[in-house]
Amino acid sequence: HVNEADANLAHIPEAVSDEEAAYVTDMMSTGFAGAENAEIPVGGTVAIFAQGPVGLMATKGAVLQGAGQTIAVETVPERQELARTYGADEIVDFAEVDAVEAIQDLTDGEGVDAAIEALGSSATLGQCVAATKPGGTISNVGYHGEGEYVNIPREAWGVGMAEKDIKTGLCPGGRLRLQRLLRLLERDRVDPTPMTTHEFDFADTDEAFRLMETKEDDVIKPLVDFE
Repeated sequence: HVNEADANLAHIPEAVSDEEAAYVTDMMSTGFAGAENAEIPVGGTVAIFAQGPVGLMATKGAVLQGAGQTIAVETVPERQELARTYGADEIVDFAEVDAVEAIQDLTDGEGVDAAIEALGSSATLGQCVAATKPGGTISNVGYHGEGEYVNIPREAWGVGMAEKDIKTGLCPGGRLRLQRLLRLLERDRVDPTPMTTHEFDFADTDEAFRLMETKEDDVIKPLVDFE
């Protein structure tokens, strides 16, 4: 029995694999929400901070939203490559350069129209604020689970006068959204399966969770087969 089944369950189209469908319930929904909340103007500029599964889907979501310049901030080579696969025009390696300065250089000193925080770091949120131009939007889908406060750089925030909006969100669900995301898979608008780097049997689920926690072996996303 599933409560409110009609509101929460969606049929998986025949053309969509179970592996693809698993991604719509979290990574795709959360990442795309990051792009949707960012209100990227068609042809606009956007920077996505962190290219884990959510950040990668935010990058793809930004492309689908019509971004004209998509900048991915990431240092792990495998994730950089996937970011390019999902449409990133530029890669900023924060271990090599100052991310905010690099973004300013790539946008002729203007900053981006929107920045997406997909990590859950106070420092990264501050960088999003600093990299966004006055009147732009910072979209946060990262989980800030530690610390009492997150910090906003005062001057980069325009001392409160730069009209920079900060929007937050979790993982939107429901049948109608699931159907829309499944339609993207059915029509080959996006393929999330390159993010699957490891596969486990159900009996090895604990190992899959351990790998996600430690980020060992260049893991991006493990797939657990329940059959």
